[in-house]
Amino acid sequence: MISSEKYSDRRQRLIEKMPEEFALILPPSTSKSSSADGHYPYTPNLNLVYLTGITQPETWLVIHRRKDMDFREDLFIEAYDETHAKWIGSVLTKEEAQERSGIENISFNTGVKKWIDRIIQRWGIENVLVDYPIAGVTGEKGSRLRFADELLAAYPHLNFGRLSKAVFRMRMIKDADELNLLREAIELSRKGFVRALKAMKPGMLEYEFEAELLYEFMRNGEKEPAFPAIVAGGSRATCLHYADNNQPLEDGTLLLLDFGARKQLYNADISRTVPVNGKYTDRQRELVLMVIEVQEEAIRLLRPGKLHSKWNSEVEDFYAGILIKKGFIENKEDIKTYYYHNIGHHLGLDTHDENVLSDVLQEGMVLTVEPGFYSEEEGIGIRIEDDVLIGEKVNTVLSESIPKHPDEIEAIMAGGN
Repeated sequence: MISSEKYSDRRQRLIEKMPEEFALILPPSTSKSSSADGHYPYTPNLNLVYLTGITQPETWLVIHRRKDMDFREDLFIEAYDETHAKWIGSVLTKEEAQERSGIENISFNTGVKKWIDRIIQRWGIENVLVDYPIAGVTGEKGSRLRFADELLAAYPHLNFGRLSKAVFRMRMIKDADELNLLREAIELSRKGFVRALKAMKPGMLEYEFEAELLYEFMRNGEKEPAFPAIVAGGSRATCLHYADNNQPLEDGTLLLLDFGARKQLYNADISRTVPVNGKYTDRQRELVLMVIEVQEEAIRLLRPGKLHSKWNSEVEDFYAGILIKKGFIENKEDIKTYYYHNIGHHLGLDTHDENVLSDVLQEGMVLTVEPGFYSEEEGIGIRIEDDVLIGEKVNTVLSESIPKHPDEIEAIMAGGN
């Protein structure tokens, strides 16, 4: 559990990056309807969660500072509604929201826009930053982006900006509490993987394997996984985001599994490739070990001070050399025939965690490292993915305890530990 003091410290560090007079506004994300009286699972504004610890819908954070004055933090939450509580459940009281976030000024959200008007109109603050996702010219605007448009239309004179990137930069460096939650999510992922691995046998349906994972997650208190698992048997593993998970696992083939548990919204992201019948063929073992070799080099190349794009390019150069030596390809440019995705991504509150690609890699960042090999001709898809903490001199593989070497996998499937 992250303390209210930690949330207060994060907000203080954000405020230190601001000009003398400013207003920061973090609106809530939208709860989306799935039917007349149902809703899809709610995903809160994770930047707001990062700064306050509050996950319930309709929560706003507004921070402002006037000239020659101290800053003020205001959290706006839903008011308690007795009828709503009977049907849906209760919401945080003001006292509970104060205790969790460390924010003294708690109000009901019916007054949040009037408060924003007051900050801009009465006190004349013109440096206003709003947290919102970018939809682009082809995307659909969500509620946060619509609010940003509404605010700018009402006050076109503002020195208006997007707050999100400043919070992303903070989220890219993980503190000790975040690393502990990531480790807990990874450990739960390990438990689910081992359980499912021991249950696997030829003829099992892909979703039956997935059910073993989810059972272990849920019995340990996490109702939702980090993301819907990819459980791809045989040639289906050559599709990167295969999602049907409804086919039988065939004797003699490989299963590519991309999965992760969650702990208090922090996500693990793991990939393993295992033999359906418990024994790799010589060819399967050779290819899995090749991907592991590439991963080991990619982890070594993951260093502070390097752009993500540079790291990705270095890994491709190394991998292309192996594929040329083994006769798969003749030129480096042909690597996309067998490996057609990047080497990894940031990990944290989002599985593909928010980041600023123009920033160099730094100590304290956590990234996935996930080389793959995909051969439609052989009907084989292999991916090995681990979660890695960048260190000053040596990186730490946070998911090292999750078996990946063919010998380890075979031993577990034979009944070992």
